[in-house]
Amino acid sequence: MSFSAVARVALYRRRITTPARTRRVPAVPKRRRRGRPVGGGITAEQSKDAFLDAAEQLFSTRGYRTSTMEMIAREAGFSRGSIYRQFPTRENLVEALVQRTTQRHMMRIRERLPEDADAITILVEATVIVATELIHDPLLKTISDQTDERTVAYMLAGSPTLLQMVEGSIAAMMSVANRFRPGLHPKDLAQFIIATTISMLLGVIPGIDDPKTARSYIDVFVLPALITDPPKPRRVFPG
Repeated sequence: MSFSAVARVALYRRRITTPARTRRVPAVPKRRRRGRPVGGGITAEQSKDAFLDAAEQLFSTRGYRTSTMEMIAREAGFSRGSIYRQFPTRENLVEALVQRTTQRHMMRIRERLPEDADAITILVEATVIVATELIHDPLLKTISDQTDERTVAYMLAGSPTLLQMVEGSIAAMMSVANRFRPGLHPKDLAQFIIATTISMLLGVIPGIDDPKTARSYIDVFVLPALITDPPKPRRVFPG
């Protein structure tokens, strides 16, 4: 074997036995965490979710007041102009975030209710859970603590998406239960339930964050407006 051939073999062996950490390999491109993927392809709904995810993350970690629209867009991986095409104002974004958080809770509430419960029991228990747990949601609490105390309540009260969801649930209950007062309309009943729940969330009802008090309050004051055979009156507020 010639000297040049021996040299090539030695060089080849040295290359294949060189530790991986010393080899020069092409750099792996960094993956984009969020935002529009390379080449496009993201839908308007996906970009909307990305902005809401980013807003939720920043509101929870940096605070509501210090998280600007530009920061939210950057956290989501988009330009500042992109976020305004989805949410013309900061209030629009916060409203959408509050609605999404509320809907998330409602879906979880449905999963927790017993399958064999009757419509009225479901209505009562769902309202109790909302009144005693939704108020402690970290995101909603952050927004409430750093804005006008009625901001979240007003957003929920004026949410057509929430009203539509509750109305659908009420209509389904009324179709299988004959205990509701004759003549009630599902939309009116849904609006009443939302208004009642919001009054609970505002904390104007003493001790309403206690499940026992909340359940008694609903039995004594709310159900008589809804059904023909409400529970008998009893003490609601201790002391």
